[in-house]
Amino acid sequence: MTSKGNCYICGRTLSKSGMKKHILTHEYSEADKQPSVILKIEDLPGFYWLFLDMSYTATLNTLDAFLREIWLECCGHLSAFYTGHHDEIAINTKISSFSEGKVIYYDYDFGSTTELKITVVGYTNRKKQKKAVRLLARNEKYEFTCQNCGKQADYICCECMWETDTPFLCEDCADEHEHEYMLPVVNSPRMGVCGYDGKLDKYEFDPKKIEKPQK
Repeated sequence: MTSKGNCYICGRTLSKSGMKKHILTHEYSEADKQPSVILKIEDLPGFYWLFLDMSYTATLNTLDAFLREIWLECCGHLSAFYTGHHDEIAINTKISSFSEGKVIYYDYDFGSTTELKITVVGYTNRKKQKKAVRLLARNEKYEFTCQNCGKQADYICCECMWETDTPFLCEDCADEHEHEYMLPVVNSPRMGVCGYDGKLDKYEFDPKKIEKPQK
């Protein structure tokens, strides 16, 4: 799968590599600046990705809460951050502790684990924010087709996903499918896993909410 994504600041649509360069172009007046850290977060295949910034003093605990909300939370599973050698990093570690270019890893759920890679893109100043985490960019939602009729899929069959590359079904075909356990198609690397349904994800891109006109 390949995708482009939306910039949540100005509305532009770009590739993941293009987005990294683009988000660094947004600058603010000296009176309205807040020191921050820019992060790129992706699943290990790299299909799903986010760019976000965090206030300089925020901790990994804050990042954990955000990732659960946008991508992961289903049953209150445990999670942890790690170095490349799989040494666990304390949850109260400040995000400013990591240098530019540093890569750390994150696991959610130690049974049906969702693994993420987090890269420190750099340090910058952002527009002053009340929230510690601000979403800068996100991949566009993938569209999947129903295995039976070819229409846009609404569900993923959690049994078929282990047997076929096309475990997706539209609502009509899902009603007649031989298996009952299904989950909704969502814009998350946890799609189809455990009980994840994406109900906490309130971050769908809305062009009406961008801060600047699209260029």
